[in-house]
Formats: sequence, C-alpha cells, structure tokens
Amino acid sequence: MNYYIDTPQFRHHLQHPLMKRIVELKERNYTDKDNYEYAPIDFEDTMDSYDKVLEVVGEICAEIIEPNAEAVDQSGPTIHDGRVTYAEPTRRNLEALNKAELMGMGLHRKYGGLNFSMVPYMMSADMVSRADASFQNIWMLQDCGETIYEFAEEQQKNKYLPRIVKGETMSMDLTEPDAGSDLQAVMLKASYNETEGQWYLNGVKRFITNGDADIHLVLARSEEGTKDARGLSMFVYDKKQGGVTVRRIENKMGIKGAPTCELVFKNAKAELIGTRRMGLIRYVMSLMNGARLGIMAQSVGLSDAAYREAYNYAIERRQFG
Repeated sequence: MNYYIDTPQFRHHLQHPLMKRIVELKERNYTDKDNYEYAPIDFEDTMDSYDKVLEVVGEICAEIIEPNAEAVDQSGPTIHDGRVTYAEPTRRNLEALNKAELMGMGLHRKYGGLNFSMVPYMMSADMVSRADASFQNIWMLQDCGETIYEFAEEQQKNKYLPRIVKGETMSMDLTEPDAGSDLQAVMLKASYNETEGQWYLNGVKRFITNGDADIHLVLARSEEGTKDARGLSMFVYDKKQGGVTVRRIENKMGIKGAPTCELVFKNAKAELIGTRRMGLIRYVMSLMNGARLGIMAQSVGLSDAAYREAYNYAIERRQFG
C-alpha cells in the first residue's frame, strides 16, 4: 500500500496551471542547479522530484507510521525527571523519515533541505496525518525552521537549520496559563545581561505541543513595564543549554502520541530572533501562517482516514442475509 499512489487527487493538484509559477518562485528560476547536484534544472525535473519523494512519503506512511499508530496511542510519551521520552513506535517513525531525508522538506538546500514548495509539503503532511494524526504534530513542527530562515541572523541559520534537517525536533512555545488566544498577555520574562551579552528566560509555558523538543521558538516579554504586544520578542532556545524542565504532560482525549507539556523556564539561555518588540506583531503572525496550513492538512488527512474506514466497513458489512 502507498498513501500517495492510492490518492489520485494529489497528482490532480500537482497538475494545476499555477504550479509552474509556484515552482519558478520557489526555485528562483532554477539558479540552484549550478551549486547543488540534486537541484532541478527546470519545471519538469522539479515535478519529477516531487513525484518520487511523495511516493517515498506515501510508502513510509502506509508501511511504518500507520501500523505503529495504535501502539503509540496506547502507550504514548512518558515523563521522568523533567524530560519526555517518546513512545518507542514514535521514535521509529522519526528514524524512518530521517533516514529518508524528509526532515526540513521546505528548507533551502544551503542547509541540507529539499527546498520543496508548500504544495508537496502539505500533501506529505496530509499523508502523515492519515497514518497518525499525533505524529503529524511532531513532524510538522519542522516548519518552525522557516521562521528562523526568514528572520534570524545568518549565524543562527547556520547553527540551527542543519540540525533540523538532520532530524532534531522543534516546538513553538507561545501559550501560558493566562495567555492563550490573547497572546499579547504573554508574561514569560526575557532579561538581558549586559555583562555577559546573554538573554535569559524565566516563567511558565503551558499546552506546548512537543514541549521537550530539541529547539524551541519562544515568545517572551523583553520590554520591562509593557503589557501589550509591543513588549514581546521572539527567542530561540536550545535544549542542550538546559534551564527548561517539563512539569507535566497533559492527559488528552486524542493526539496522544504528541506530548503536550507544561514547561518551567529558570534562567534558560536564549538567543533573540530578529528585532526586539516584533515577536508577536511580525514573527508569530508569520509562524502561524504555516501552522494553519499544517492544521488544515492534518484535518484533511484525518478525515480521509475516517472516510476510508467507514467506507470499507460499509462494503464488508452484511445485513438481512
């Protein structure tokens, strides 16, 4: 079975007339062909790459992720000494996608990514969600790398983006006990030590998807005395630096394979992304554009799985002789 091959709608969308222009923009008129052996030389070559990679994604989803889904839902992630451990099948899922070099699908080739446009990326997210909607919440957070690519300094891009491509996980740490939909109420404090030239984060984040990830994007209040969005900045936190512990994993009705965590920041070292005061106004708004597409793909994939289950049951069920 292959989730790409058994869904002809995918190829229909790839044949849309706008795809040529989308690809030209993403590939910058194919200028990468002189610098990277695997960069496409024209539109047809790009579409051939999309087709081959999507077939690999479809095979992994059908042969590995979907068979693991029930065990993931039953066991789920665990917490010990402030650290989260994924369910063993979740780790196998990550390993399979990493070996297939499917982490960092949308990131530029300079950092090891595939530089795919959003169309095949969302098709992949659709298939992953059809196989296991909870795993989508872990895998799709690689999209946080786009925010680093778009707004971080070159040194930060070189530091973090290759790690994402090699399989390190991400999270976006926005929500707090008193700041959910109203993110301008975020109060996690970011303090700058002039002597050390270092930012430190202190406070609590709650309901953070994949909260014990390797690399975090964190929305924090950097401007003393402010209470609205103009006092918020965006930071990147590296788990290797320490300073953040997981207080608990939320007990959810579904999507159990993805740990939703409460995090405690205690003098956690972090790096400023972009410009101060632009964290919510600009960077989170950009970040959420990708996240909304991911949730859309997750919804479609999950609905597709439910439809197929219901259809197969209706075909097999016999009544009245």
